[in-house]
Amino acid sequence: MIEPLAAAVVNSFLLRTPAGRASAFRPSLEHMGRSVRRPLPRDFFSPTARQWKGKEKAVELQDVEYAQCAECAEWLLGTTHDSCCVMRHSIWCPRRNRMFMISDAVPRRPQPSNGSASPPNVRRYSSSLPSCSNAPQLNHFSTTLLSSPAPETLPSPLNHFLSLLQENHPLNLDDAWIIYQTLIDSDDHQYLEPLDILSFAQKLSDATEAGSDHKSGISYFQEWGTRLAALNQRLESKFEKHSNEYLIRLKLVAKAWAFLGDPDHAIIAAHELSDLLFDGQRGELLDTYRTLVRSIALYQDSEHVLDFILAEWSNIGAHLLPLSLRSQDWDTDVGSSSFQDTIYSILADIPDSASLLTKRRHWDKEARQRMAVLLLDVCCWEALAEDAYALLKEMRAQQLSIQIDLQLQVVRSLVRADSFIRANELYRIISNSTNARHKFLISTGMFLAAHQGDVDRAEEYYTQLRAAQWATSHDKAMLMHAYAVAGRVGKVVELFHEFFPDTANPRLVSKPSIVHYSIVVYAHAERADYDGLNFWLQAMSKAGLVPDIYVYSIILKSFAMRGEVESVSAVLDQMRTAKIMPTRVLYTTVISLLAHRKDPVSAEAIYKRALREGITPDRKMITSLMNAHVEAGSWAGVVRIFDYLKSSRTPRLRLSVEVYNTLLKAYVLIGAPFHVVSGIFRKLEFMGVQPNGRMYTLIIQSACDAGYMNIAKKIFAEMQAAAQDWHATDRVDAFVLTIIMAGHLRLGDKRSAKAVYDDMCGQGIQPTSATFHHILRAYGNEKTEESFQIAEGFLKTIMAGETSDHSWMPQQTRAAALEHVYGPLMLAYTKTDKPEEVERLFQSMLDAGGEPSLSSLSVLLDAYRRSGDIEAVHGLWPQIWQLALRFSKTDFLFEGEGDTPSDPTKRQANLLCVPLSIYIDALSAAGEHFAIAEMWGKARSHGFSFDSHNWNHLAVALVRAGEPERAFEIVERVLLPYQRQSEAVLRGRDVSPDSPLTFDISPADVSQPASQSPMHRSERRAYQSKVATKRSGDALEMDPASDDFAHPLHVLHQISPSWNIWRPHRAVLNLLSGVLRHLGSGMIVQPVGELSSAPQALDPNSDDVFTRGKPPQETLSRIYHNYPDTIQAIRLHERWATRKSSLTQLDDGW
Repeated sequence: MIEPLAAAVVNSFLLRTPAGRASAFRPSLEHMGRSVRRPLPRDFFSPTARQWKGKEKAVELQDVEYAQCAECAEWLLGTTHDSCCVMRHSIWCPRRNRMFMISDAVPRRPQPSNGSASPPNVRRYSSSLPSCSNAPQLNHFSTTLLSSPAPETLPSPLNHFLSLLQENHPLNLDDAWIIYQTLIDSDDHQYLEPLDILSFAQKLSDATEAGSDHKSGISYFQEWGTRLAALNQRLESKFEKHSNEYLIRLKLVAKAWAFLGDPDHAIIAAHELSDLLFDGQRGELLDTYRTLVRSIALYQDSEHVLDFILAEWSNIGAHLLPLSLRSQDWDTDVGSSSFQDTIYSILADIPDSASLLTKRRHWDKEARQRMAVLLLDVCCWEALAEDAYALLKEMRAQQLSIQIDLQLQVVRSLVRADSFIRANELYRIISNSTNARHKFLISTGMFLAAHQGDVDRAEEYYTQLRAAQWATSHDKAMLMHAYAVAGRVGKVVELFHEFFPDTANPRLVSKPSIVHYSIVVYAHAERADYDGLNFWLQAMSKAGLVPDIYVYSIILKSFAMRGEVESVSAVLDQMRTAKIMPTRVLYTTVISLLAHRKDPVSAEAIYKRALREGITPDRKMITSLMNAHVEAGSWAGVVRIFDYLKSSRTPRLRLSVEVYNTLLKAYVLIGAPFHVVSGIFRKLEFMGVQPNGRMYTLIIQSACDAGYMNIAKKIFAEMQAAAQDWHATDRVDAFVLTIIMAGHLRLGDKRSAKAVYDDMCGQGIQPTSATFHHILRAYGNEKTEESFQIAEGFLKTIMAGETSDHSWMPQQTRAAALEHVYGPLMLAYTKTDKPEEVERLFQSMLDAGGEPSLSSLSVLLDAYRRSGDIEAVHGLWPQIWQLALRFSKTDFLFEGEGDTPSDPTKRQANLLCVPLSIYIDALSAAGEHFAIAEMWGKARSHGFSFDSHNWNHLAVALVRAGEPERAFEIVERVLLPYQRQSEAVLRGRDVSPDSPLTFDISPADVSQPASQSPMHRSERRAYQSKVATKRSGDALEMDPASDDFAHPLHVLHQISPSWNIWRPHRAVLNLLSGVLRHLGSGMIVQPVGELSSAPQALDPNSDDVFTRGKPPQETLSRIYHNYPDTIQAIRLHERWATRKSSLTQLDDGW
């Protein structure tokens, strides 16, 4: 599917790099040279780009502007929405024609000159510090060094040093300091002038901050802070107090103290600098304050940064007006300053803003108000939605005033975080608290409705906006998005043409933007309509619009939903070719794809690649990685990631309901006892975690697995009551009702199951393919002609009609849905030895648009095995092998990386386990023993692992091949050790890991048996739950005061799954018991099939698994000597079988 899409995308892509944040340590002082006998200009800090007629007039007008705009600083203490600055002074000046800058055209005091002489034998570089009216930015001290070719007589140390001061000369810190020290140690140091040192110190300070992101932290700043302080010391008393040189040095003094981690002295210097400037010239201090803030964060923490900001509010408060309120309008693109970016990124690391406000409730109300508004804006701007919500609740509890617009920004943050339950609740509270229906309130309601696919509410809000003549291009896009989320592609296209009837008309006032095109592309991608997707990509290209990162995200997600790894890789390659680097969201999508494929090894490899590309993982990305471990049954990985998130103090990684849901999913799939799962659920409720539909569904699943249907119904009623405040997409759906229905069917209660199904249909809830799967499976398991007829009739009913009417079969997951409904009957016919019926259903599935999968082909292979059709087995196996190779291969995602993409661990290692067991059994029954050895070695060489079933089947195959000793060896050296490992003392656990990665600690080893799949069958989970309850005792109980929700899982994954699965099967023990009797009677174990089919003696060092048989008594003696643990296991099994047989006979006698 990638070829036509790739052509459309590649042809339309231009080089485009998304805008990123400016570095918080961007150098503030440009390169500076040395002045010869000439004073620095009087207006050094004052730009003169805008020429006014008359100095007095300029001062008067701009002072008025500053007075007006300064009112915005007081807006932070406003109590209502109406108190907001109506002129948007926080963004623009009242004249609405430029960004407000406090320091425009403030006159300077006269500055004295300071000159010095040059040595007679040296021709000096002429340097100057020009007026910053010629500089591109106000807050940067621009310096120009005008140089002339130096004569050959110029002393080398001085010449080398002065070359460092040239404009745009790159400064390597270590090399520059060596050059400076060389000059100081030479005779040329006598010609070194104060302005040379000042210029060098300025460049050194800039380079120190510019290189800070690549250094080692405190030691780095200590080193260069000490050197900068030494330079400042040499300049002491060199300049007049009110000269520009003095001001520059004072700024460098403040920076040096900041580098050294002494904020007190740095603040003193900053205050002195502030006092020497006019009152309105606060913008000049921002660079110094930014350095101070970074220093406090480095040497102390974010909370101390907050205290510093509040203490210095009079100096910097005007530059920290809420960012989240600047971008309300669709067409307004007002970015933050690097100073504000620095502040916000540091304050975002405060672990819990709401708790901090609670701790400071004894503070003065005005101080709390200022702090809370600032932190709330930080949370909104930095996408910390849950923190913003908690902080907002605490502000209300303390009766602090909150701007309505800022509250609405919290709603939008919650929407972007997919936290719709809280977003709906908060928006309802805001709407009920005000009678004013202003634009931002209505448009936020539309934003909320659109992202939930609630087209009725979206239409209502759009009607209100249009009636008030407030509807914008953004609002049109939101209405289209509502229908796109709801899956109504036709309506999305209709609205596009309604809003933009003639996109080719150059006179059209309102033209569609890339957002509108992206929404149409998204609508088609969600329906897997690739023809429509390509059409609209081409339309976008024809309109002259370049697809951006969001378009790429849509395309990649569409391919990921279909499991097309190669296509996903192609999209990522196209992005890199177009100079658009994948974002955190895209990497999360790829990790989710690998989670669906049960491939945590590749998921961790992708995670590490994201780290190498500079991506900072968030909670959603790490939770996707956690889910990859859950789906693969990698329980140790699940525990490690949970511990990593729990121990992290970063707000972006704080535990959330999604993390808890993923942990609960692990408990359900591992077969944890219901009392453990329900206990965790109730404890989470007590801790204030708000359960959503998914959490309720998991608890209901656990209750149904345990057979507690009455409890499941009570929890379902509780869920229905809570769902009244949820959005439609979170309310009771077919999934949870299907779980309850399946629980009744597993217990044989068809009447109750039918009642649940009828209730589902009565509520207008569309059953899913999973619903039909459980119904068909229940009838198929009865294995009677009548039940087969009922099942066939039901299947024909749901498949009747047009394909477009099958809403239970989404286009993007059509193949999986069809396998869901055809699979149960195919499996039932397989167990009744009817391969022709299996073939018929398999062909019907393909005719309906299904695709062959490993699961369906394995069922067909098993049907051939049971019927003894070895020719059909041989014909089908190559298809299974090729499909397994294609599905397991993820090399495409790692092309161009240093770590070998062909590494066999970069595949889903246990993908071949089920069909391989079937194939081994079929071959051994047909006497084709050598083919088994060949296929075993081939699978291992391609990176596939083997599970306990494979090893048990191999043991049986070896006995059939006349190799009983090797069969005993497999039990002795593979199956029993893994059983003993699970019974060992519990392994230790790092509760505060420094990384979420598991395979960095314990690398994946393809030579080790494969991890067992999580139990997606309720029967296995129910049995596992009983075993775990019996074996664990009190080990699964949580301390009532503990919040270690992963402890029971840590215990379970070591005592339960391995004990149940990694063991010799009873059939194998029965077979080996018979082998012992057979050899004891003096008979040789003959291979199945013709003798010519048995292999010859093999090299003991080879990978082959067979050797020639030996005389029976010799063989029996070696078996008893070499495999004592296996003999003991057989004896225990024989005793158990004897007791069971005697009890059965006794019962029959009674």
